[in-house]
Amino acid sequence: MGHKCSNRWILMCFSLCLPKHSAGIGIGFYGNSETNDGVYQVTYSLLNANHTLSSIDSLVSETVELLSATVRGELTQLEETLSPRTELVAVVRNTRRQAEAVAQTLDGMPFWGEVHGGPSLLAEQVGYLEDYRWLAYILLLLLDLIICLFTLLGLAKQIKWLVIVMTVMSFLVLILSWGSMGLETAAAVGLSDFCFEPDGYVMNTTQARTGLSSEILQYYLTCSQDIFNPFQQRLTMCQRALSNIHSQLYGLEREAIPQFPAAEKSILSIQSTLNTTESNFHHLVALLNCRGLHKDYVDALKGLCYDGMEGLLFLFLFSFLSALSFTTAVCSLPRAWKRFQNRDSDYDDMEDDDPFTPQARVKALRTVAVLDLRVSPSSTVIPRPLRMRASYVGASEEVEHPYRTGFLS
Repeated sequence: MGHKCSNRWILMCFSLCLPKHSAGIGIGFYGNSETNDGVYQVTYSLLNANHTLSSIDSLVSETVELLSATVRGELTQLEETLSPRTELVAVVRNTRRQAEAVAQTLDGMPFWGEVHGGPSLLAEQVGYLEDYRWLAYILLLLLDLIICLFTLLGLAKQIKWLVIVMTVMSFLVLILSWGSMGLETAAAVGLSDFCFEPDGYVMNTTQARTGLSSEILQYYLTCSQDIFNPFQQRLTMCQRALSNIHSQLYGLEREAIPQFPAAEKSILSIQSTLNTTESNFHHLVALLNCRGLHKDYVDALKGLCYDGMEGLLFLFLFSFLSALSFTTAVCSLPRAWKRFQNRDSDYDDMEDDDPFTPQARVKALRTVAVLDLRVSPSSTVIPRPLRMRASYVGASEEVEHPYRTGFLS
């Protein structure tokens, strides 16, 4: 009976530990989801920032190409048409110089063009690693749940081989739990250091890898009115040049067209190009403003330092509870399977002359059967069926001895 009580106590202990382990698994699923949300917020912000930088590059390229084509085509043709009037030719040449200056200034505006990869490459790498991290934790959580359930099944049914297999699996998962807890601790400490002062780390790392000026990085990371806009001077110069070109084209339209009707087509084409250039310029000013990129930067920090940190802490708690549970399992399960024995082995330690043991009852039945066979052949004996209720473990029905009949010779 001592073995049975011990097994019951072990099963009871595991049954009490099951809700705690299930709560730990639930915490692990929640932490894994929160970490995944935070990392994907970072990748989304990086892709948004990459879209802004790509839009700046494409917009500048389109505007510069448009101005260069106008300088080579319509302005050259207009200069040839107005060659009899030297003062008008001087105005056209001044317009050409200003258009070339605008194109040259805009061409040097993109600050991310020489950087290979950029935010898109970083977002791709982060998303790739996050997919495998999320899948690994899902498999670990499911493995914990399966081991816990099969361990309880083996203890309840006293299946020795199943308990042995689950003990080995518990040892392997115990190693994984302690290892994951170490990784989560290191990640949480590093992330907390980063989130304490992210601007300095991002500025130094980006400047070292990309070679961008500290003024541009400070402008976008801080986005404060106290920070000087590094593009303001060049944008102001371009805006003034475009306004001067507009005024000069208006003067040429008023003075040159009455004398040179052939110049009307070139002037109207230049004005259309100038209107497109101004529209692109205003769009470029909005993209170069710090608000858009700074918002992406803040969103990435929120995803990393709030959702990501919260998820890491919950994953650390899951790993800690899992490690404690499997440490208990590895220490106690070997004692459990050693106590698994056959049903009748619990009576081996009883006295042989005890008439109430199952072995004594079976022996008594066999003795009665032998006596029936030895009855005198001169009479027919129809003994009453012997009924005896077994009291040993596992027997739930009455044992009935069949009729035996003797015949006259």
